[in-house]
Amino acid sequence: MTRNDPKPKKYEMQDYDFGDNLLYHQPKPKKEPRQNDIKVLLVMCAFSFLVLGSFVAIQMVPGLKFNLGSLFSTIRTNEQPGYALGNVKLGTTLDVLRERHPNAQTGISSSGVITLAFAEKDARYTVWYAEDGPYHIAYKARQNQIITDMSEDDYISSIAKRYGAPSVSSCTRRLSDGLRDCRFSWWMPGKLRLDMNSRQNPNATTPRLMITLVATDTRMESRIRRARLNTKITNKN
Repeated sequence: MTRNDPKPKKYEMQDYDFGDNLLYHQPKPKKEPRQNDIKVLLVMCAFSFLVLGSFVAIQMVPGLKFNLGSLFSTIRTNEQPGYALGNVKLGTTLDVLRERHPNAQTGISSSGVITLAFAEKDARYTVWYAEDGPYHIAYKARQNQIITDMSEDDYISSIAKRYGAPSVSSCTRRLSDGLRDCRFSWWMPGKLRLDMNSRQNPNATTPRLMITLVATDTRMESRIRRARLNTKITNKN
């Protein structure tokens, strides 16, 4: 007796439509341009053309000169005032001092930077300028003056009230002329250093204090030293 096996049934997965075609064929939403961005861009373009056009027009007028770099250096100076030694501010450009003292003597220091020297009231000043991009920035200033109405202790106390006790202090007697020679240093915010050298004759009947103050931006001073060192290494190679 022959047994008839039933044929196996075929199971097929029905094709369910999940809307994939609709999902992938939908158009992306378009971003609408921001009206504020367009207005800002137009204003910036108009201002740029106005400045450029004014500069070109002034240059074409005979006898009239305009330094565009001085304009931006003045803006930069106002934004970054530095420590003031007398009327000299660290961080200002060379043009600022030249406008105030057009007869200041120009020189070159041993490190290759520009210096300006001048006298104002009862003091003599020397200012060192370092290159910072297209500008020359005051990073060091020295003031020499003679004080007759204040003792050394009172003068040091006036500085200590602002910056605290000096980080360095030493006094010696010079063998050449017998003057008492003292040196003091203070550190100020922004890595600025104030060095003071006072000289006086302790045997004089009338007090006469010779003061030298030097304010230095140590960050820029270090950068100048590194640049000189790299230049020497390059020249040797």
